[in-house]
Amino acid sequence: MQTEANSPIPRLIHQTWKTRDVPPELQGFQRSWTGRNPGFAYRFWTDDDIGRFVAEEHPALLPVFHGYADPIARIDLARYLILRRFGGVYADLDFECLRPIDGLLEGRSFIVGLEPEEHGRLAKAAERGLPRILCPSFLASVPGHPFWDHLLSRLVEARQCGDVLDATGPFLLTRAHATYQAEGRAAVTVLAPDLLYPVTKDDCWSGRLFDPVFWERATRDAYAVHHWEGTWFRGAAERGAGPGAGLPRQVAAVVTDGRPEGERPAVTKAEVHPLISCLMITRGRSSLLKFAIEGFARQTYPNRELVIVCDSPALPEDDPLERAIRDAGCPNIRLIRVRTASQSGAQPSSLTLGELRNIAVDQAAGRYVCQWDDDDLYDPCRLEMQQRVLAAAGAQACLLGRWMIWWPAEDRLAVSCERDWEGSLLCEKAAMPRYPALRCGEDTPVVEQLRRSARVVRMDLPRLYTYVVHGGNTFTTPHFEAHWQTAIARFDGGRCRAVLEEMGKRLPVEAYRRAVPAPVPATAAARQDRVLVLTPVKDAVAHLPRHLELLGRLDHDPSRLSLGFLEGDSRDGTHDWLAGRLPELRERYRRVTLLRHDHGFRPDGPRWAPAIQRRRREVLARSRNRLLSGALEDEDWVLWLDADLVDYPPDLLVRLLAAGRDIVVPHCVLPDGRTFDLNSFRLDGTEAGEEDPHHLADGIFQPPRGAGRRYLGDFPGEEAVPLHGVGGTALLVRADLHREGLCFPPYSHRGYIETEGLAAMARDMGVTAWGLPGLRIVHADH
Repeated sequence: MQTEANSPIPRLIHQTWKTRDVPPELQGFQRSWTGRNPGFAYRFWTDDDIGRFVAEEHPALLPVFHGYADPIARIDLARYLILRRFGGVYADLDFECLRPIDGLLEGRSFIVGLEPEEHGRLAKAAERGLPRILCPSFLASVPGHPFWDHLLSRLVEARQCGDVLDATGPFLLTRAHATYQAEGRAAVTVLAPDLLYPVTKDDCWSGRLFDPVFWERATRDAYAVHHWEGTWFRGAAERGAGPGAGLPRQVAAVVTDGRPEGERPAVTKAEVHPLISCLMITRGRSSLLKFAIEGFARQTYPNRELVIVCDSPALPEDDPLERAIRDAGCPNIRLIRVRTASQSGAQPSSLTLGELRNIAVDQAAGRYVCQWDDDDLYDPCRLEMQQRVLAAAGAQACLLGRWMIWWPAEDRLAVSCERDWEGSLLCEKAAMPRYPALRCGEDTPVVEQLRRSARVVRMDLPRLYTYVVHGGNTFTTPHFEAHWQTAIARFDGGRCRAVLEEMGKRLPVEAYRRAVPAPVPATAAARQDRVLVLTPVKDAVAHLPRHLELLGRLDHDPSRLSLGFLEGDSRDGTHDWLAGRLPELRERYRRVTLLRHDHGFRPDGPRWAPAIQRRRREVLARSRNRLLSGALEDEDWVLWLDADLVDYPPDLLVRLLAAGRDIVVPHCVLPDGRTFDLNSFRLDGTEAGEEDPHHLADGIFQPPRGAGRRYLGDFPGEEAVPLHGVGGTALLVRADLHREGLCFPPYSHRGYIETEGLAAMARDMGVTAWGLPGLRIVHADH
C-alpha cells in the first residue's frame, strides 16, 4: 500500500471496545474526542468488527491474530492494521482529549508518544534495557505509512513471545522504531511525554490526580492525558468504579488533642457507618440552594440525613426550597421552619446565624453533625472521606486544611491557603460547643473551642469542598480578595476553565455557573446586540482550531453573532481549511462570510522588522477595510479578533459591551503576562497627542518601546483608560462609526496607520478610544 507524499493525516478517530456497551467510567473520555474535535469523523470498532476486518483485509494474518492467548494482543494488532488501511487517529478508551488535536497533526505523517520517563525505570523495562518507551495507546498516521509494514514484520517475528508487551505492545513498538530509518514524509514523529502522557501509572492509581494543583501543572501543555486504567490486566475491584474512583489512597492529616492528659481515653474501634446529620441554614429563596441539596443527595456515605433550618415562611405557590427538596428525591431530608419576628420574610430574621445553627444541632439525630452551607459545592465523597479520616485518627472533629474557592463570574479559581476552614466541620454532636449569637463569623469561636477541648484532625483534600464567591455571600469583596492573594495556587482565564472542567466530572460546575446572577446589570441586554466578528487570516491553519473553540465559548447568543474572514497570501491552505468548516459554522452562527484577496506580500524576515512596517500595516489595513465592506450588514457592533489569540474569558464580549464605549480594547498579554499589544497606548504627559517627530520612519511613528507612550499594563487597578492608539488583537467598534466612514487608513494619517490610524481618525470625529487594563486576553508568543 502506498501513501501520497503530502497527504495530511485524515481527520478520523478510531476507538475500540469489546462490545458497544462502553463502561460508564470510560464514556466521558470517549465523548472528549468528539467534543473537542467536531470536524473529525468517528469510527467505533467492536471485537466482532475487528474480527471481520482482519478476515476480509488480512486473511494471511489470521493465524497470528487467532494465535494470541491474550485478547489485548489482538486489539494491538487490529489498531495497527486499521491505521495502515484507513489512517487517522487511534486512541484507547482510557485516553481523555483535553484540547483540539488539529495542531498536533499538522505537517506530520506518523505520530507516536513517549511514556513518562518513570516508566522506563520500572522492572520490566529496566530488565529489557528500554529506558524510553513508545506507547501505542495513541497513534496517528496517514494511510499506508511505510512504518506499518516495518512494524508488522517485527510483530510476526515476535508472535511467540510470552509477554504481550513484547509480542504486540509498547516494547515491540519501541524496538521496531529503533530499527526503522526514514526521512521526510516517511519519518515517524515521537512526541515528548508532556503532550500525551503527562502523568504516570502511579499518579493515576494512587489518586494523585485528585490534587488540583498537581493536575493543572501536569496537564498544562498536554493535548490529551492517558489515565492508565489497565482494563486488560487490572480487575474492576482494583481499578475502582463510581464516585470513589480516583480518590487518593493516602490523605495527609495532622491531629491535635486539646484535652488534658488525664481526660484522653484510649482510641476504640469506631462504628462503621454512624449517622451523620448535615446541617443547612437557609432563607430558602436562593436559586443556588438546590446545588447544596443535590450535593447531599449524591453523597456516597450511606447513613446520613440533611436537617434544613429555614427562617422564612414558605411561599404560597411553588416554594423554591420545597421544590428543591422534592427534586432531589432523597428521603432523609428534614425541613424545619423557624418562626421569627419577621413572619413576612421581607426583613432580616430576628435570630442570628449562630442561633439558627444551634437549633439545627439540637434537631440533629446523628452521632455526628456536619456543617452544610446552602450555596457551596460538595464532592460526592466528602462525608465518606472526612468520616474515614476522623475514624482512623480516633478524633472527635475533622476539618479541611485547604479547600477550593471559586469566583464563577470572574473566571477565577484558587486552592486556599492552609488553615482551619470552619465551614468544613464534621464533629461528634456530644463534643460540639454552642455557637455564639453572631450574624457572621459564628463558626470561628466554635473551632477555637474545639481545638482547646477535643481531639481534632485536619485533613488535606481541597477538592472535597468548593467555596463559591457569588456576590451574595455573608462576607464582602475585600474578604475574598484577601483569600485570593494568600491562596497557594491561583487559576484564571483558560487555566481556571481547564481545572473547572476537570472538577466538573464530579460537580455541576456549569449548571452552577449559569445559576449565578450576572454581576453586570447590562449583561443581559448586551447579549442581545448583534455583533460581527471579523478576522483577517494568513497562514493561520495552526491557530484556527483554537480560534473557533474560543469563539464557541463566548458568553453571547450565537444566533446574534456573525463571523467574517478574509484570507490572503497564505501558503498553508488556510482558505480551504475554513471553506471546509463553513457548513458547521453556518449552522451555529447568524451569518458567516469567507472572502479571499492576495496582496502578494510575503516578506522573508520577521514581521516586526521596522523596515517593513509601513508596507505590512498598509496591507493589513486594506485587508481589514475589504473585509469590513464585504461582511458588514445590519450588525450593531464589529469585534476585530486576531486568529492567534490563545485565550480569553467567555465573557470577553459581554465585558467589552458593558464598558459603554464606542471603541474599546482589552489588555492583550503574552502567556508570561507581559503586555503584547504595543499599538494600544496613551501618550505620556500630553492630552494633545503629540509625539517626538524624530520617531517618524516611513511616514509613521515607530518609537522604541515606552518612549513617550504608556501601555495598558502601566495602569493596574484602573477600570478604563482613554487611549491615543489601539491594536487589533481584540477591538470592539460601534458599527455605525464604520458606516459613517471610520476605517483603517492604509496611509499615514497624522503619523499613524491601520489600527493606530483608526484611533486618530476617530479622534477627528470626536470619538475617544478606551482600554480596559483589567480585562486580559492572551496572544501566542511568536
